[in-house]
Amino acid sequence: MKKRFFFYGTLTHAHDNPVTRAVLPLLGPARRGWVRGRLHAVRHGEGWYPVLTPVSAGSVSGRVFGYVYDSGPRFTRATLRLLDSYENCDPRRPARSEYRRRTVTVRVPGQGTVRADAYLFNRPLHPGLCPIPGGDFAAFITARGLSALGSGRAGARRR
Repeated sequence: MKKRFFFYGTLTHAHDNPVTRAVLPLLGPARRGWVRGRLHAVRHGEGWYPVLTPVSAGSVSGRVFGYVYDSGPRFTRATLRLLDSYENCDPRRPARSEYRRRTVTVRVPGQGTVRADAYLFNRPLHPGLCPIPGGDFAAFITARGLSALGSGRAGARRR
């Protein structure tokens, strides 16, 4: 099963959690990229996670930075179900889902654009969400000394 993803939060190699440990070995190397959108942080228990909301195609502002990953030969439908479950995304019941998996256009410096699946926030924004003005979740939590959801430590880096 061949897939391409744009991850911008706790699924990137910048974070160490059970899902990244299970999924990232099944993906190719990360390529830095960005999409049009806005990023907000949500506090959940002892950690934070980001939500991406799209902006209009004509907007000149609103970049969200992350990484493009291509699936490898061992990536399966079960892996995709694991990602969907982690993101509270049920393609059969999108109205109940916190996120929807959608194809987005990712700008990859020096390589143009690619199409990739990303998890977009599927709820209305509310005042409790913390805007991330620079559009970079890993930089946001590191600068503020916060912990990413599931990592157990601030700005955990996985090599």
